[in-house]
Amino acid sequence: MPHRNKGPSPSGDVISIQSGDDQTTSLYLAILQCANPTAEGLRAQGFAQEQLDEQLPILVQRGLIQSVDDDNWYVVPPEVAMPAYAAALEDRARFVRASTQAMSRVYTRTQSERRLNTDVGILPLTSLVEVTQALHQVTSTAQSWVLSSRTDSPLSRYLLEAPSSVSTTPYLNSQGDSLHVRLDIDPALLTDPNAGEIMHARAAAGDEIRLTAGMPFTGAVNDRGLAMLDLQDRGGTPVGVLLNFANGGDVVRACLEFAWRLGVPWRPADDPASDQDLLDSRDRRILRLMANGVSDAAISRQLGISSRTVERRVRVIMDRVNATTRFQAGVLAARQGLI
Repeated sequence: MPHRNKGPSPSGDVISIQSGDDQTTSLYLAILQCANPTAEGLRAQGFAQEQLDEQLPILVQRGLIQSVDDDNWYVVPPEVAMPAYAAALEDRARFVRASTQAMSRVYTRTQSERRLNTDVGILPLTSLVEVTQALHQVTSTAQSWVLSSRTDSPLSRYLLEAPSSVSTTPYLNSQGDSLHVRLDIDPALLTDPNAGEIMHARAAAGDEIRLTAGMPFTGAVNDRGLAMLDLQDRGGTPVGVLLNFANGGDVVRACLEFAWRLGVPWRPADDPASDQDLLDSRDRRILRLMANGVSDAAISRQLGISSRTVERRVRVIMDRVNATTRFQAGVLAARQGLI
């Protein structure tokens, strides 16, 4: 009967992916083609003893083979071994993903202690890396809430283009508790193909989201008064500033709170139940007339449709552009290029 190799394990990890995986794969393929794999047979195929000593224990560790004795090996059927190995890799990946935010909080806290001089309270940011770290610092040092704005800035573009986990992971404070997040987004960003997925994920995580056109900067502030601004110079180079409450954080908060009050609540739109829920050419004509202040009765007469149809389509249109008033619907539709 085959038994587990009693020699020392090459690594304490459950899964060990070495830099020489190509060689390990070649050895495994050679073993699969042997009816009774032996060390002598593998050496005859050109594998050096040093390579066998290094890589055979790795294959044992991964559950792909088992040793019968020091010179003979039993191959676990690939249809059994490979799914088990893949499952172990997936478990490892889940652990790494689950640890990411905790590691990020430790890193950000260390960076904040090193980089922000509380006596000065103002820190220039001269790269996208520093701007991104500043946002993490604002969120990780918060106790209960964060207010953030997003405009067409280097940081916003990075977050839209980064892997979805970067923007969709729930925000937690240094104790691991969920933060109350208010996110104010410039409607111009809604045209990005990734914006919808990110906003739905953030809403599902409990964030409040509003749309406010014309905000001057991307920024964030927390309940401790720490704030950051994401700007760019005339040449498009990312720049910004990190500052505490006494040195401008209170002003940033006042600006973001004012923009938040002006914003329109964003509501995740359900998938259209039918073609009647989509915006067609007639809806766009209704939108243009709404934007010009034309009443439902006048729209009905001008387009030759019933008043009830106009009222129903107006409701659909307002839902699609996430507006609460007809005026807002016209503004948001224009920002999204619908009219």
